[in-house]
Amino acid sequence: MKARTTASAMSLCVLAIVPAFGQVGYPPTKSPYVDIGTSQELSLIGGYFSPRQDPADVAPRGGVLTGLHYEWRASGPAHLTAEVARIASTRRLIDPAKNPPARELGTVDQPLWSADFGLAMSLTGARTWHSLAPVLKVGAGFISNFHNAADTGGFKFGTRFALTWGGGVRWIPNGHSAFQIRADITNRLYTIGYPDPYYVAPTGGTAVVSAGQAKSFWTNNPAFTLGISRLF
Repeated sequence: MKARTTASAMSLCVLAIVPAFGQVGYPPTKSPYVDIGTSQELSLIGGYFSPRQDPADVAPRGGVLTGLHYEWRASGPAHLTAEVARIASTRRLIDPAKNPPARELGTVDQPLWSADFGLAMSLTGARTWHSLAPVLKVGAGFISNFHNAADTGGFKFGTRFALTWGGGVRWIPNGHSAFQIRADITNRLYTIGYPDPYYVAPTGGTAVVSAGQAKSFWTNNPAFTLGISRLF
């Protein structure tokens, strides 16, 4: 009888303990993960474009960036993206046939336009974690000042192919809001090329760049943006 009583008591303890250990994860009402109830977004973005300074300092400089960003969640964590932006850039003009300071011709306002298409991956899938959804992205497009003619010194930026990549984070309150705030860092990789006169030294002076400088080279040009989005 004593053995049966002991076995019954142990069975009751096991039945009481198993549910406690069998519960895995969070209760639905307390989970940090919330499904995102929309699949598209249109964002108004603004920030600053900070390009690398080239050796001759004649390429487009940094400036305020404004634009539109669109995303469509194609499947699971995968998003297709499109973005168009305007950059309030300036450029330094020089005459390579003259010595400093006569070489300096001043600076001009020369806005840049950028457009790209790409793929973004949400690191939390089709849901948020504590209302946050971090993303990684890659893409390709172009950047242009829409000036096809070379300047006085023979330099031309024109339209250039650009590879883009970066990352960011989306903040979607409760995962079901019709609006979100996003922050992104996006790098644009494109080429800069110098004309032949930049390598020729004027009489009694020095050339704009050394003979060892490549005539065409790739540069990394990051931008930081903040955006407010409409989700639908």
